[in-house]
This record gives sequence, C-alpha cells and structure tokens, in this order.
Amino acid sequence: MIKKTLIILLVVGLAVVFWFSFALWTGIYSVYSFPPSAQHPEGATLIVARDEGEPMFNSPQFTPPPVKQTQRRGSITFTPESTKKRPLELRTIVELPYIQWAYERSLSAATAN
Repeated sequence: MIKKTLIILLVVGLAVVFWFSFALWTGIYSVYSFPPSAQHPEGATLIVARDEGEPMFNSPQFTPPPVKQTQRRGSITFTPESTKKRPLELRTIVELPYIQWAYERSLSAATAN
C-alpha cells in the first residue's frame, strides 16, 4: 500500500515538474522576481501566467525596450494594439522563496535589449 502511494506521488510530482518546465519553455508562464525590499522583506519569486510581450524572466527593475513605430501617411497598418497588463495578483500560479539567479537573469535581459 505504501509502495503504491509513493509511486503515485512520484508520478504526479514528475508530471508537475514536466508541466512547469514545458509551460516556461513555451512561454505560457513567466518567472517574476521581487528582490528583498520593504514590500517583500525576504524577497519572492513568482511563477505567473505570461502576458503578451513579457520576457521569460521579469522583475520590477526590468524596463522593456521601446517599441519602434513606423508612421506613414495614408496607409493602414495591421499592428496589434498594446493591451493593459493584468496585475500580478491575478496571474500568479505559484509563489516561491526569493531566487537570486532568477532576479539576476531578469536584469541581464533588461541590459541585453
């Protein structure tokens, strides 16, 4: 009985790890890191549902690159309108302890753009 329970827990655990890896890789989820601050004394790392145009690793210090606008008179463009980003509280899937590596990755993504 205990052996079957452990096997089921192992299979479920592997399925969860596989799903989160797949969701991060395909862009369904994003990693959002809060460094230690007054609002988050110990810091926090969130796995959130990714909004359009959001990087894989994100933080409050991330600044997105400016969007290049091409203006032509008398022409119609089919560029999508920018949508309002949903608040993190509504998109949070899992809250984890602060992960320094994920926060540094979000900062390196900001400087690479």
